[in-house]
Amino acid sequence: MMRLPWFGFHSPKSVVEAAKILAAEGPQAMPIAGGTDLLPNMKRRHQTPATLVSLRQIEALKKTNNGSGAVLGACLTLNEVVANRAVREKYAGLWQAAAQVATVHLRNMGTLGGNLCLDTRCNYYNQNYEWRKAIDFCLKKTARSAGSPRRASAASRPPRPTPRPR
Repeated sequence: MMRLPWFGFHSPKSVVEAAKILAAEGPQAMPIAGGTDLLPNMKRRHQTPATLVSLRQIEALKKTNNGSGAVLGACLTLNEVVANRAVREKYAGLWQAAAQVATVHLRNMGTLGGNLCLDTRCNYYNQNYEWRKAIDFCLKKTARSAGSPRRASAASRPPRPTPRPR
């Protein structure tokens, strides 16, 4: 059984407090909301932050606004996005994509921000060290991701809906 490594944990109540903690802890800290990707990666030792900063208690990151366009908080779960009537009616593509992610259990935990900032890796990379060593190492294993390992998203603004031709 793969276990999580030891780590520190903070649960701030505001974006400002979270930013201060992340800045003070430096690159050894990572934000976590749903954790559906980060925690399995920590078990496999692909990511080994010394400190996790939970964003789950920050209400500002769970807000929605549908004024001149939708603004969806980064900590909305995918099921909350799917349950949002305005998203279903005005942003059918986003609604359909969120509705098709994984299983309902993962959509209950996974967040919009986490899925937008996901550091996707190939199936080979997502195996543990012993598995990769047993089949010899991938030639691309040292390639760097195009994105930054420390991405942040506070909210997502989908593009305005395109009027349908009549």
